[in-house]
Amino acid sequence: MGEGWGEGEEGIQAPCAPSPYPLPQGERENSGAPGPAPRPAFVPARRDYGGSPLRFDKRGGEPAARQVDKIFFGAMALAAMVAGCCAPQRADPEQTPVRGPQEVLAAHNAWADSIRHVWARADLMLDFPVNEFKRERHDVTGHLFLEKPSNLFVHGEVLGQDVFTLGASAERFWIWIKPNVNTVWTGQRGGPGEARLIISPSALAEALGVFRIDLEPDARAEFVAYPEHYVLSVERPVGGKRVPVRRIWFDAVSLRPRRVDLFDETGRRTLMAELLKYERVGATEVCTVYRARFYGDEEVDLVLRLKDVRLDKKPNPRVFEYRLPTGAKEKNLDAPE
Repeated sequence: MGEGWGEGEEGIQAPCAPSPYPLPQGERENSGAPGPAPRPAFVPARRDYGGSPLRFDKRGGEPAARQVDKIFFGAMALAAMVAGCCAPQRADPEQTPVRGPQEVLAAHNAWADSIRHVWARADLMLDFPVNEFKRERHDVTGHLFLEKPSNLFVHGEVLGQDVFTLGASAERFWIWIKPNVNTVWTGQRGGPGEARLIISPSALAEALGVFRIDLEPDARAEFVAYPEHYVLSVERPVGGKRVPVRRIWFDAVSLRPRRVDLFDETGRRTLMAELLKYERVGATEVCTVYRARFYGDEEVDLVLRLKDVRLDKKPNPRVFEYRLPTGAKEKNLDAPE
């Protein structure tokens, strides 16, 4: 997606201005041009980090008051983070001291733990390719229900009739599209079929940004402080180099997630999601406007706006049960092709 995304209502609907969330040096977005997209080029560290799984770097022309030495942490140290750490108050980013990875992740995890389930009305915009030369855009209304750790349900309707559902439980995932095809694509969670979906429930749940980040003791990761954002990159070794698994941008002041990127086993980006607007629901800040692009053989764009958000209302557990809609065809994505 060479161009990035713009701000405002018009920017939400189409890529335009450069993204405000910087990429690590040497890496670029997947190309939106026809043909195979180039794989992101991950630039390894410029020095030996002595086997430490978490690097802490600082970049980007910060004022002298924010200058700090480079500090390197191991993922094992993150286990000692204080679970009750509160999110910092909003302030001028230029006057906010640089925070280390323990503090940022402790604040994030405390906030994420405060959100156990979400009940919300939703407006969705989906833009996807119909064929090589044509894309379609559909605007629908519906709901989003989330129940941690694994239940997710999103549906869209037109004139009171469901036309789209995406759901997941601990055992199964599914996506149903009624117009033209009336087909359900389904499979077991964590099975080979889920990776075949461009919009997978697991990826959409990650895009919401409300889950804890707990690094394994042997995880390889980099934490970079920019003037306005902190960027956490979790990596894996592939062919003698390190490629990203997921990357999360945190606002330097609020410490809330502002962007989530996911990557496949080769380091190619599969999701770019921006969390554009936060609102208070009771005492908790919740993102209510999301903009995402899912990458595969094609690219699918999603804009999600949440309304009437409730954190104290548990979704009906029946919505997380898989049922084949009347007259719909079923395709098992775990079955051999």
